[in-house]
Amino acid sequence: MTSASMTNLTDGSHPRPLISREGWLWIGLLVGLFAVLHWSFLYRMWRIATSDNNWSHALVVPLIAGYYVFQQRVKLAAHTTCVCWWGVPIMLLGLYGYAAGIYPIQNDMAQGYSMILMLFGLVLFLLGGRMMSILWFPIVYLVFAVKVSDRIWSQVAAQLQWVAAKCSTVALQLIAVFMPRLEGVENRGSTIDLTFWKAGNLIQEPINIAEACAGLRMLMAFLAMGVALAWLWERPWWQRIVMILLAVPIAVSVNVGRVTVIGVLYTYNRDMATGDFHTFVGMIMLIPAAFLFLLIGWILDQIIVSNDAPARPPAPSATDRSEPQQPISRGLVSIFIVIGILIALASGAVYITMQQIEPPDVAIPSVPVLLTRGAISLMWLLLPPAIMGSIIGLTILPRLMPTAAASTRQVRIALATAVAAAIMATSFAGQSAVIAKTKMVLHKKAVPLRHHLYKMAAVHPWVLHMSEPPLSAELLDELGTRDYITNIYKDTQWPKNQPGQFLRLHVPYYTGTADTVPHVPERCFTAGGAEYQGKSIEVIDVRGPEYRTQDGKTLAFSELLMDYVSIPDTQIRATQFRYAFGSLQSNVIYFFAANGKFLPGPDHVRAQGFDPHDEHAYYCKIELMPGRFIQNQNGNPVFIGMADEQLARQRVESFLAAMLPEIMACLPDWTEVQTGRWPGDRSAIPAPDPNP
Repeated sequence: MTSASMTNLTDGSHPRPLISREGWLWIGLLVGLFAVLHWSFLYRMWRIATSDNNWSHALVVPLIAGYYVFQQRVKLAAHTTCVCWWGVPIMLLGLYGYAAGIYPIQNDMAQGYSMILMLFGLVLFLLGGRMMSILWFPIVYLVFAVKVSDRIWSQVAAQLQWVAAKCSTVALQLIAVFMPRLEGVENRGSTIDLTFWKAGNLIQEPINIAEACAGLRMLMAFLAMGVALAWLWERPWWQRIVMILLAVPIAVSVNVGRVTVIGVLYTYNRDMATGDFHTFVGMIMLIPAAFLFLLIGWILDQIIVSNDAPARPPAPSATDRSEPQQPISRGLVSIFIVIGILIALASGAVYITMQQIEPPDVAIPSVPVLLTRGAISLMWLLLPPAIMGSIIGLTILPRLMPTAAASTRQVRIALATAVAAAIMATSFAGQSAVIAKTKMVLHKKAVPLRHHLYKMAAVHPWVLHMSEPPLSAELLDELGTRDYITNIYKDTQWPKNQPGQFLRLHVPYYTGTADTVPHVPERCFTAGGAEYQGKSIEVIDVRGPEYRTQDGKTLAFSELLMDYVSIPDTQIRATQFRYAFGSLQSNVIYFFAANGKFLPGPDHVRAQGFDPHDEHAYYCKIELMPGRFIQNQNGNPVFIGMADEQLARQRVESFLAAMLPEIMACLPDWTEVQTGRWPGDRSAIPAPDPNP
């Protein structure tokens, strides 16, 4: 690598390019090694960005970062590159943070942020602090392309749903004053109840502010837009901070406008507020958002007007222009490649050694004890290799190679590049070897159902009373799957019209991903206007007359299969959620079936449900609400839950004793999956019947 590969040098009247041909070869090598080292995460983010509309903006983020680098090319050419050995420990910290994100953390967000940290250390190591004063922004900007953890996502979305529903209700109530056809607007949770005249009839219709409409999609996209607009134009630092802070209220306000427009359209044509037109309205709202950002930028420019001419970037120094081109010894490059390999191996040995030692147990009272201990454990794993990299980079290497220290700058950069390439190549080889040795699976394969859920048989004394209508396209998008049932069953032996005679069963099925489903009753029911009353983990005893034990396994007879199915556990730990609509209190009990296990909640699915060595992954939520039917104000029957917690558990136990074998008959048999007999040749089963 020559000095011309990093700086725009001039030799008399002949300008040299910012990056030479040799420089592009080095860059290509580093980019290739960086890509293969993080291929698992990059592939996963590509799939998410191309399949999930909430993260489609992630495809644009790298382009904006690249455009910023291109925009700053003149300033970059004026800065001097230098090797900064402080980048080595940051590289190692990012490398092992990425490894910890794969396992044991098993989190995409941890992998993504660690990858960006590793890139930051790499650029700092090769180009130095002066270049990093410009390049830090496009590197940090890449965080907008990393998918936020589902747990954080669901919590923020729930709050934005509430805000969008409340504010849109107020806006629609104001519009109703000037719109005679709109008779009334009420709010309950994240649902807006509209009362309007249509064709001479007074109609009452609810609009649910689904997660896709909550504004979180706009929040992430607008944050990325606000940060980009703040940095792509030269502005004072305080203006940039103001534009970033205003991105959140702009996203919320524009989303309120979208929901309000959809509410008005709903009174004229229901189809205009759903489906593709609903998505089109969301895209149209990007236009006023862009104008708001431009307006804010114009206002900020008018607050303080500066007459100072823009500063010109400093010209390359005489030292830079006169630096002689010095040939680089291949032997010296080889030695530094070996040094890079030794750095990676030594830091890896320390990392593995520290994994075998328990971190210090620090007794910290109060709520943040779990987070504090987790931070201590992570630092225990990641800091030792980073500290060791600092010692090697700052003390040992300069003394081992005095020749390199005395050489010209282009030699030092080339040798540092050799070290960085060796570290990444060795890390990739080590990562691949560990994955191959432990047979760890980074991308789970989908497991098809044995039978579609709507084929589930009813077992005496429980009979199918009714199936709830199919969900709308928006709610299906929020649910995240089309393999689901929502049925209400009736106990023919229970006293008529008594609480517990009926039971509502909701079972959505997910496969092909290790992510946990955020749509638990705590969110769904409170979004509908329910008041949260608390939750607890309870033990549900399940054992019917057709259950038997064989070879240490519990088997139960299934009417659907006309054969015995395996029941993972007859004592199921489940979550009991309590809520109230006004004076009516109800209980919902739910648990998850995941890879042949019963687990009480989504966090347990993620922490315990998936073995990193399992090639396949599936999970489904089994949600049960015993209750009865009452008549609403219009005389229509409405299903409500029951307030008695003990009786609710008893009714759930009775239902599961009869129906759990039928549920398990639809789910994959995990023993067959592990032995390779399922899905086998039977993986292609028909798509779910839209009208079962």
